[in-house]
Amino acid sequence: MPDTQNQDKDGGAQTPPSSFRSGFVPITGLPNAGKSTLMNALCGTRLSIISDKPQTTRNNILGILNGLNYQAVFVDTPGLLKARNLFERSMEGAIKRAARDEGDLCVLIAEPGLPPDNKIHLFDPLKQVRCPLYLVINKLDKETTPDRAKTAADFYSKLLPVSQVFHISALTGGGLKELRAAIKAALPEHPPYYPQDQLTDRWEKFYAAEIIREQIFKQYSQEIPYACAVEIEVFHESPGEDDQILAAIHVARATQKPILIGKGGSAIARLREASAKALGAFLHRRVELHLTVKVTPGWQDNPVFLKEIGFYEKK
Repeated sequence: MPDTQNQDKDGGAQTPPSSFRSGFVPITGLPNAGKSTLMNALCGTRLSIISDKPQTTRNNILGILNGLNYQAVFVDTPGLLKARNLFERSMEGAIKRAARDEGDLCVLIAEPGLPPDNKIHLFDPLKQVRCPLYLVINKLDKETTPDRAKTAADFYSKLLPVSQVFHISALTGGGLKELRAAIKAALPEHPPYYPQDQLTDRWEKFYAAEIIREQIFKQYSQEIPYACAVEIEVFHESPGEDDQILAAIHVARATQKPILIGKGGSAIARLREASAKALGAFLHRRVELHLTVKVTPGWQDNPVFLKEIGFYEKK
């Protein structure tokens, strides 16, 4: 796991005082708005995988920020979407529950300018949000004029019950100190939900699958990253020895398997090498990684398979 010394960047002890603030803060927004980058920046460590392709995040991932007298539990959600299959309906439900029903404070992250017209309806669940809604206009490091940021702030403030507006760059850290302070002030008085040396609710096995999937997004184009699901079949740690990890990459169609493997196994070899290196850096241990590719037709609509890999919960 990452370094567990997760602490407010302004300093702070790890023993909760008598007056303590704690709460859940879902981060929502359209794909590629910067949700994962923002959570990683707020928590000061890499907890969510990042790529320049939309819908990289598939699960709700918790990032826990511990400060002197507060604990903010951020929830990195998948990008707002219109579901096309059971897999995406699971993602859609997770987004709605986190943003509308389960937060003490909700953060909507958006890019400067107006969203596409065909995406505006995706924000409808936020119209019934039960907690304060903070609008965060991101990517200001790429903007040369404030006009588009103001356009976005005005648009979302009219569309949704926005409590406060912030302008930031999650990539460079600009504006994060002010946002972090405002989040702290908005949290309700409550004891910490998690031990104050804990960074996330996920196990190393989950992150192993995520890191391999991140490398798939980086190394393959078009539909391949979206057609893949990664399942960790073996995760074995022995003191003094390399971790042994066996991962199965499931693809939806037989024609996708040779693309993933590449000529003479060259593509899968590059994937294995890059993934093992990234896993070793994340775990701070040496890793021996083995990859297999399996054809699992229609896995996106298979409730048994989705439940096995942690996505689908039967209602």
